[in-house]
Amino acid sequence: MEPIKPPVPVEVVDLGNFARLALALTEGSQLLWNLTKDGKHILGLFTAYMYWNGDIPLLAYAVHDDRLKPFLAYRSDAPKGEEWLFTEDADDPKYKYGSFIDVKETPQAFRECLKGEYPTVPKPMLAEVENINSIIRILIPLSLREGTVFPLWHFVREKKHIVGTCIPFEHYYDADALPVFFYVSMNEAPRAPFVKYLASKPKGEDVGFSNNTADAKYFYAKIIDIEDMPIFP
Repeated sequence: MEPIKPPVPVEVVDLGNFARLALALTEGSQLLWNLTKDGKHILGLFTAYMYWNGDIPLLAYAVHDDRLKPFLAYRSDAPKGEEWLFTEDADDPKYKYGSFIDVKETPQAFRECLKGEYPTVPKPMLAEVENINSIIRILIPLSLREGTVFPLWHFVREKKHIVGTCIPFEHYYDADALPVFFYVSMNEAPRAPFVKYLASKPKGEDVGFSNNTADAKYFYAKIIDIEDMPIFP
């Protein structure tokens, strides 16, 4: 049996960003991994992008020192902004919940991933856009078709704040998909964890940052702060 290839690691900067990635703007409960490394808890979200030939697996993770409860509760529509907590139950309808898989021993492939050991993967095609409006225009029809909103990854490269997302365009010549990383380069970090968007008469596009998703007339996209995005050249 061939050894299992490690997924690509994406380190999320803190637990708030991890909770937003796992549960904001999603439908239903999410399965989350509770791993261990060097005596610390590693909270993981295991996902994949359709990517060139096949899929590219990603392990998005955050480090946590304390003993965990079995559920992560999250809401993004509270008046003061986001709320998240670890809990023993999952019956409060105000929240969405992630259920933890408590792994007794971290699988070898995940251990290698967390050490930064993973296969070299081809890079996506880059498409820098003028502003974040264009990225939101991409996400709206995708969210209607796929039923989910792709996260906007935020990281720093060469003192510039990169905010972008990787979108697969399926069936590209003999590839399963052409991955295109749409991004905007900014001088400052985003001012809030969500982008809100509305296009209506007579104003046209209304785009801004928000601390919550309480106003139902807007379309929202979540911004996730990460240490780096390994697939970005």
